[in-house]
Amino acid sequence: MNFRRSLPLLLLGLLLATIAHADSFRVLPYVQNPAPDAMTVRWLSDAGESGVLTVETADGPRVLRSEPKRADALAYNPFKAEPGGPHPGLPWMHSVRVTGLKPRTEYAYQVRQGTQQHGASFRTAPATDQAVRFIVYSDSETEPESTTSPPVDWPVPPNSNRPEGITRYFVDQTTGYRENCRLIAARRPDFLTIVGDIVEAGGEQRDWDEFWRHNAGQYGTLAGSVPILPVLGNHENYAGPGGGYSAEGANFATDKFLTYFDVPSNHAANEKHRGRYYTIVYGPITLITLDSSDGLPHQTASDTNHMLEGSHAPDFNPGSEQYRWLEAELAKAQEKSRFTFVQFHHTMYGSGPHSIPFGKPNFSQQSGIAMRVIQSLLMRYGVDVVFSGHDEVLERSMVTGTERLADGAERPHRIHCYDVGMGGDGLRGPSEGFDNPYRKFLAHQDAPETWKGRQLVSGGKHYGHLEVNVARRADGLWQAELTPVCVFPLLDVDGKLTGWERRTYDDVVTLTAAADGEN
Repeated sequence: MNFRRSLPLLLLGLLLATIAHADSFRVLPYVQNPAPDAMTVRWLSDAGESGVLTVETADGPRVLRSEPKRADALAYNPFKAEPGGPHPGLPWMHSVRVTGLKPRTEYAYQVRQGTQQHGASFRTAPATDQAVRFIVYSDSETEPESTTSPPVDWPVPPNSNRPEGITRYFVDQTTGYRENCRLIAARRPDFLTIVGDIVEAGGEQRDWDEFWRHNAGQYGTLAGSVPILPVLGNHENYAGPGGGYSAEGANFATDKFLTYFDVPSNHAANEKHRGRYYTIVYGPITLITLDSSDGLPHQTASDTNHMLEGSHAPDFNPGSEQYRWLEAELAKAQEKSRFTFVQFHHTMYGSGPHSIPFGKPNFSQQSGIAMRVIQSLLMRYGVDVVFSGHDEVLERSMVTGTERLADGAERPHRIHCYDVGMGGDGLRGPSEGFDNPYRKFLAHQDAPETWKGRQLVSGGKHYGHLEVNVARRADGLWQAELTPVCVFPLLDVDGKLTGWERRTYDDVVTLTAAADGEN
């Protein structure tokens, strides 16, 4: 081989590869921060050249050009090299806020980045009380190893006739999560909430890369049409090997979260707390998102993470800025919305490993029980439902108390508390040695498996989500219907997977509210 003669061809090949790479999307376009008159469209590219967003409107196409910014926060882990290198350089973030739109309207859009184009559509939020569908899950915990690792442990529930030898799930976590996202997309929700533990390690860039492959990449493009309303979980605060839960590591990790997502401002006095908790009003509902990452004092029963100290995570206990903000937001919601939903990662009531009380054997150092400090506030302002995750045990609990009305009168009230940790990671059963007396439904024991030989016929805990439908009924009342959904694996008589099917668990909850906001 003549090296001198081949060198120009080699350099040309490298140049063409570089140009092709520069023209590419790092993350396909995805939508954020829905409003009746606006939507944010974001994407990431390998090169810093401007992209073009075209939105089709009734008055003709609107053409907007992006102003890319280098996404310095999306560096690969500096504490310990991530496997799978060499890794690409820093991407460029494109974020375009499209304003002047009409409420509850579908808009087709297209993004051109270099020589590549990608199109989708989004739907703006309603300006008034109209029907809303949204979907909630938690604990997807994406990472590349989800494909190469064995399927997760699948504990045998009571009263099951499962054949011996089946101790792991049918598919790996990548497949389970991909099918969950596919089913969610088919339901065309108005928005999607992910209640924390979105990725396996918030500081591992490859885990975020895996998340976007599912939601705005090669596995699926759900986020291109459905806005994601995210929650910080403990895994978003975990930097990965080398950084762990150190303050420096947690700040590095959560900066990735804050870079990817655009949410309504909470106007926090501490700038480091902005983007970590927020409120969105969507037609007849208010959804309030909290950051339960860390509580004070450190390593007490008031703390949700005994390994994390000194990071930018805001306290949530009485007297904190987040607590005062929450009360103000709850008061506005009680006055204006038909239903109020609150979401945070650490579940207040559960049966899994993170619900073991402080000081008890096998205490995880990350108990959600500390979040009960806000329960009286939630009750006082008539919160209907709390969404959490963390335990990875599909469970619903219910607590009762008293709601205080605007005129000072009081009335009995109840709050449904969910652990929806079935997004795409573990499929746990309950922990032993303690009980949750507030539990009303637990998939592990209340959805008994029925097998015909090696063919699963019904029941069992599977990957899935919670679907919430809010609408006005024919009698004038407003109704919120909450349905736990699983992506059920279809097996042949030999126990081989042949497909998937949407199935619901027998725990549909229906809430009602009158036109004036009274339940």
